[in-house]
Amino acid sequence: MVNRLGNWRVAGATVAVLAAVLVVTAADGPPDREALEAAGLYMTAPPAVPPPDGGPTPQRGEAPVTLLLVPDSTADRVMAFDPTTGDLVNASFIPADNPHMQTAKNALAHADNASVLVADQISDVVQRYSAAGAFMSTFAPAGGVNNAIMDNITGAAYRPTGNLVVCVQSGANGNSVAEFDAAGAYVANFIAIGSGGLSGPFDVYFRASDVLVTSINTDQILRYDRATGAYLGVFAAINNFPQQIAEASNGNVLVANFSGTEVGIVEYTSAGAFVGRYNPAGVGGNRGVYELPNGNLLTTNGTGVYEVSRAGALVSTKITGVSGQYIELVQGLTPVGLQHFTVE
Repeated sequence: MVNRLGNWRVAGATVAVLAAVLVVTAADGPPDREALEAAGLYMTAPPAVPPPDGGPTPQRGEAPVTLLLVPDSTADRVMAFDPTTGDLVNASFIPADNPHMQTAKNALAHADNASVLVADQISDVVQRYSAAGAFMSTFAPAGGVNNAIMDNITGAAYRPTGNLVVCVQSGANGNSVAEFDAAGAYVANFIAIGSGGLSGPFDVYFRASDVLVTSINTDQILRYDRATGAYLGVFAAINNFPQQIAEASNGNVLVANFSGTEVGIVEYTSAGAFVGRYNPAGVGGNRGVYELPNGNLLTTNGTGVYEVSRAGALVSTKITGVSGQYIELVQGLTPVGLQHFTVE
């Protein structure tokens, strides 16, 4: 089908079978995978059957839980993984919920720590779900979709002030990082449109001394002031599609790089010096990254979630047949006391 921008939205087709899903003429030529990825037009095959849960679901109403949340953008749901082992806990922690989720990119805890926010790339909003997995409301922008503020959104994070910031790719506010208050109302742009050459911000990560943003169209990780959002400089150049940023236990920076000559997980020192690249055969197309306590790295792509070593070996496959996105640690999520929320 054609979305409101007149672009093809492909959800649930691999590159290998794309021609069977779309009528592509010889004059049109083959689809550009990077362009489709940047626009949120994913080409990942859905599982033949729903993947089984990898373990018991945390019981709603029990003690607070700590999990890794990973959206599955093909099935329009959010998966949960064990933060110690990286193993699957629940493939449908937030069950499939289209049209509220159409290409979920990033899931993180709401400030109340009893609900979850999901930044959805195609819906152009941040949705709010109870910790029981029920849709509650559109959180940002308050009032619903407003493409003058957010269009084609990706990574999100909290400022130290508690406000939420979200990467914006397209529209009148494209190439910015927008900011929202505790009620989801738009405040301003935390990082101004095109600041420092920012083009295609895919993730935003707050460190103790600055803020890092991946810029996919300039093949860079850029630095900004933690308090003001002012441009500070280039943290590192990368070839050529940096997505999620994470921090290792030693302060090094980890970047999931989708394509190019540095596809895989790229590690830098805290100052931006190259440390290594980890790209086991059969993985690639990296979107999300998280360091496990054992020093191995959990990563996602359009086919699954994987544990890899810093020696570049595939340690284990956590789940396949899913379109994994960013990996977010949620600590102390308390799935109780939700009855007073209005579920729409």
